[in-house]
Amino acid sequence: MIPTSIMQVPQEEPVTPIQDLINDAMKHRAELVETRIDLSSRDINNRAVKNSMLPTLDAFAYYGGSGVGGDLNSQCTFQGNACSPPPIFHGATSVSYGGTLNQMVNGTAPDKGIGLSLNIPIRNRLAQSNQVRAQLEYRQAQVRQHQLENQVRIEVRNAQFDVKQNRTAVQAAQSAVDLARQTLDADQQKLKVGLTTQVTILQDAATLTTGESNLVSAKAAYEKSRLELDRATGLLLEHAGIDIADATRGQVTHLPNVPYVAPRPDVQPDAQPSAPSASIQPGQSGGQ
Repeated sequence: MIPTSIMQVPQEEPVTPIQDLINDAMKHRAELVETRIDLSSRDINNRAVKNSMLPTLDAFAYYGGSGVGGDLNSQCTFQGNACSPPPIFHGATSVSYGGTLNQMVNGTAPDKGIGLSLNIPIRNRLAQSNQVRAQLEYRQAQVRQHQLENQVRIEVRNAQFDVKQNRTAVQAAQSAVDLARQTLDADQQKLKVGLTTQVTILQDAATLTTGESNLVSAKAAYEKSRLELDRATGLLLEHAGIDIADATRGQVTHLPNVPYVAPRPDVQPDAQPSAPSASIQPGQSGGQ
C-alpha cells in the first residue's frame, strides 16, 4: 500500500495571537451559537411571563344586525296596555322569514356598542411562580454560557500550546534522524578502511530506523494538534473547504481540501526484483 499524500510541516509556523484565536472560537463554535439562541429564547419567555402579571386594558367595539319574526302573541294587541308589540310589525300579526332577513340587512334593529375591559391580577400565585421559575432558568442558562465560554478558552489555549510543543518535537526528531544518517554514512566509510565493524553499522541502521519512526509519530502528533486547534476555534470545516450550504443544497461547488498534507512525490524503486534463477551446485553438470 502506497499513500497518495504525506504529512507536511510548514517551514514557518503562522503566529496568531491567542486572543484572535479565542475570538474566532467565540464566533464559530456551534455550541456557543446554540447557547446564545437558547439564552435569547429564555429572555423572551422571561419578559412574556413578567408582562402577564401586569394589568391589561382592552378596548372593544362591535356592530351587528338582528331581526324579529314569527307570529305575534294573540294576547298582545296594539289597543291594549298588556304589552307593546315591536314597531316592526306595523299593525300586522306576523312577520315572515324574508322580512326577518330584510331587517338584518337594512339595519332596522342594529346591535352595536363600544367598551373597555380592565383586568387587574391580584395575588396571582401561578403567574408569580412562573416568573420566578423563568428567572431561575434564565440565570442557569447564563451560567452555562459562561462555563462553556471558559471551557472554549481553555481548549484554544491548550490546542495552541500542543501545536507549539509538537512542532518542537518534530524539529527534534528531524535533527535526530539527520544525526543518525550522518553517523551511518561516516561508519560506512570507516568500514571500507577497516576502522569499524559490521555490528556498528547494524546498530547505526537500527538507530536511524528508530529515529525515522519517531519522526513519523511526531509529524502525526503535530497534524492532530493542528486539527484540534481548528476544531477548538470552530474553523475545521472552513479550512477543509467543506461548505454547509453545499451539503444543504446537495450540490458540490468545489472539492474539499485536506489541510497539512501534500501530494506524495513519485518515487521509483531503485531496482526491480528479478525472477529466481536455478543455480548449479558443485559437482553437477548442465545436462543429465
